[in-house]
Amino acid sequence: MPVTGRRGVFDPGASGGPAFVGRREELRLITDSLRTGPAVVFVEGGAGSGKSRLVVEALAGIAREGMPVLRGWCHPLREPPPFGPVIDALRKAAPHLSADAELSPVSAVLAPYLHELAERLPERRNDTGPRESTAVERQHLVRAVHELLGALAAVVLVVEDVHWADEATRELLLLLARNPPQGLRLIVTYRQQGPQGANVLGAPYRRPVGVKGADITLTPLTEEQVHDLAVSAIGPTLADVLARQLFERSGGLPLAAEADLAALAGRLDAETPHAGHPGQAHGRDRHGLQGAAVPRALQETVNIWITTLDTAATAVAQAAAVLDTPATDEQLAALTRLDDDELEKGLAAALETGVLHETSPGRYGFPHVLARQAVYDKILGPQRRRLHRRAAQALDRQEPPPLAQIAHHTRQLGDPGLWIPRAVSAADRAIELGDDDDAGDLLLQLLDEPALPPDRRAVAALALSRIATRRAAPSASIKMLRRFVADPAMPAPIRSEIRLNLGRARWNQGHEGAATDVQRAADELKDNPGLTAIALTTLGAGTRLDTTLAQDLAIMERAAAASSASTDKVAAASVLAGRITLRDSIGDPLARDLIDQLPVQSQDRDIRRECARALYNAADGALWRADDERSRALLSEAERTARKAGYQWVEAACDASRLELDYADGHWDDLDARIEALTLEADEHSALHAEALLIRTLLDLARGQWPRARKQLSGLLRLLHSTNTPQPLLAGIAAAGRLDLAAGDLDTAWNTVRESLDAVRHKGVWTWATDLLPTAVQAALGCGLRKEAQQLTNDAQTGIKGYYAPGAAAEVLWCQGLLSAENNPGSAMEHLDHASTRFQVIGRTYQAARITEQAGLLTLDAFPDTPGRAARKLQEALDTFTGLGATADAARCQQTLRDTGQQRPEPRGRRSYGRELSPRERHVAELLTTGATNQDIAKALSLSPRTAERHVANVLKKLHTTRNHMISDH
Repeated sequence: MPVTGRRGVFDPGASGGPAFVGRREELRLITDSLRTGPAVVFVEGGAGSGKSRLVVEALAGIAREGMPVLRGWCHPLREPPPFGPVIDALRKAAPHLSADAELSPVSAVLAPYLHELAERLPERRNDTGPRESTAVERQHLVRAVHELLGALAAVVLVVEDVHWADEATRELLLLLARNPPQGLRLIVTYRQQGPQGANVLGAPYRRPVGVKGADITLTPLTEEQVHDLAVSAIGPTLADVLARQLFERSGGLPLAAEADLAALAGRLDAETPHAGHPGQAHGRDRHGLQGAAVPRALQETVNIWITTLDTAATAVAQAAAVLDTPATDEQLAALTRLDDDELEKGLAAALETGVLHETSPGRYGFPHVLARQAVYDKILGPQRRRLHRRAAQALDRQEPPPLAQIAHHTRQLGDPGLWIPRAVSAADRAIELGDDDDAGDLLLQLLDEPALPPDRRAVAALALSRIATRRAAPSASIKMLRRFVADPAMPAPIRSEIRLNLGRARWNQGHEGAATDVQRAADELKDNPGLTAIALTTLGAGTRLDTTLAQDLAIMERAAAASSASTDKVAAASVLAGRITLRDSIGDPLARDLIDQLPVQSQDRDIRRECARALYNAADGALWRADDERSRALLSEAERTARKAGYQWVEAACDASRLELDYADGHWDDLDARIEALTLEADEHSALHAEALLIRTLLDLARGQWPRARKQLSGLLRLLHSTNTPQPLLAGIAAAGRLDLAAGDLDTAWNTVRESLDAVRHKGVWTWATDLLPTAVQAALGCGLRKEAQQLTNDAQTGIKGYYAPGAAAEVLWCQGLLSAENNPGSAMEHLDHASTRFQVIGRTYQAARITEQAGLLTLDAFPDTPGRAARKLQEALDTFTGLGATADAARCQQTLRDTGQQRPEPRGRRSYGRELSPRERHVAELLTTGATNQDIAKALSLSPRTAERHVANVLKKLHTTRNHMISDH
């Protein structure tokens, strides 16, 4: 039965290794064949395809039934001993030979080979010890093995890797397969050697009448099956991120995938997350398997493959490894310099042994990436350079020449003079095609080359800086570009533009100090109106709390003026994108008109990128204003535009915004996995990483995992401050205030949110204060600061006038309801009902349920004669919280209903959970894994301390564990 472990569900199967995935039909065929004898099963598959694992899984059930299993292996020896694997298997037969078994004198011939059975074998006449096999003695050995297997009654004989068997062993196995003893179940595993359909036993075989069996050929695992395998080893979160990479590296070969997973799991176990770090342990291994070495077990397997090849076949395999991509006959000939006959024979041998396979008609490559890497790593340096030189020469003759491949091969020669011009040409081609990944990688390589001439270095640095502004993860580029903005030898105009692009790249990532870079660049570029406009647009887009809205509008006017003095169409599109960003973030209706002016049909890729940025920023502004339907529509349009224009950062940002939208709209089912995936993929200091952590914290708050939420918030708020993302920062501060309110610490809650309210007043944008306003009003009222609460509500109501901000408008109604509760409960109920309805119309069911719960509580206090009315509201909120999995909120509602005698009755025949955890106990167990104390659990689930203590004891008893183990396992 699968058990929940540290990384998820782990079902090791019979071998105790990673989960047994796929192969279910093959497993059924074998087990069905083994139930009665005689039977002969053939399992064919390439090296590492899982033949042995399949056999182990099949034998697990047989072993449990008491049937003896004897196994032997063939080995790639120059002169293997006759019958070696079968003799090795029979050495363990003694315990399974019944006391009354009678063996004929012919079996005595086995005595020199099976000392373990010497006491059970008849004495051999004229025994002079083992002597060289003759045809007669070999025949006697075959008869003796047949007789011994028959004396064992029901037995499974497994002979592995029969493609390496000697002729005598093949003859023996053929005899056993054609005329098996009644109780024999023979399993033969092998790799196909020679032409497809060649006889593994050396002669044609047809299963006799009355002999059961199966002929099984193993194919690679599918990508889905590799994902399942990864889940068993590293858990579902990492598996979701790395499964595609694992599949591509392994080609679906179980051995390759398992080797990668073993190395990865070991690396993860060796890394300990820093306590309190906002990324927890999930920011580790951000690059997955990139650059990982070939696992030792796989390297040794590939070495065995190569040792079986002749000189020509080895040369072909090494040439294919150097070429890296599937190669034609002509390319292999150019690298190996073999004549046609030698090449054909060598290629045939490589194909027959499975080292290479035909990827498509006329093209040959390795079965998976790791096999190629293993062969490549074993090529000696001088030979490797010779092959790379020949590869570059051969590819240079193609039309058009594959410039990136040529650059790769020339780089391996260690000759900068030869490599640099080819790398420059390849980078220029990649930029022309909009391939930022290839262009960025080539430019980083060039800039890391000391021999690159200064003029080319300046051009390459400028090109890299432009690419960095639109890459999703530009960390390496940012690190490189910092060197060039500090280099006095860099021409001043180029250095200033690099500084601008560096600042914009850091701005996109939310890096602290990015505004300083952009401002300095704007001052340095005052004679270039187009670049000045771009710099000012970045500064005036309204995404900072340290400027006022009026200042942002003024900066944007300066940007527009600079753009009008320039003929740069990209700068004009950038200014338009900036105006849209600013206007849509505050809910200005003018933003819709500006979006209609976007030149989305432009053929200029840079202009289309500005359009994608504008559409994404408008979608993000709509998200924080709770204009969710428009946000989703704009996200789809932004993503389409970004994909066509090759704008990675916008594509990644769209994923983050969808995550936030789904949280807001109550689509929580798969949020945990998506959050983990985003935290793994995004730079741990980036705004995207911070926003994913914010959603995790909000979920923890709703689920009562308050200790973990509070621990995360301390680091998260610092990260949000540094990333200069005001709306998520304000939402994070609101979450901290809600945690204080949940703990009953009203003064701390007020102090937590007060400073951020001053920042909102300074900015003059109340449409950004998502969840902050009602949290602040509740805290102020709880502290007796009614005047401050009223002023906040009035300021917000005034601040959103003229803007479209459905969420802020609903929150103003919410606060008005809270303010009216004491003196005018009827009016308060009306405001709360209207606020809840507005959130329901938007689609934000969680917010609506929170307000509905407060309306229910107000009804209980103000209208005690109508408990049914209050109960309906509380039950409505409870149902929503339960459906979402908001454990703490649901428990709070349930406790209120229970305390007032309005709890919905349980169905008759309430289930007894016995040794299983009840739903409440599962909630307790989840909280225990976060380090929650009994007091934390009591507060989160609205329980008495004694009840919480009892639930904790039950959980630990049922799980046979301790509190400390639950925390460490988690």
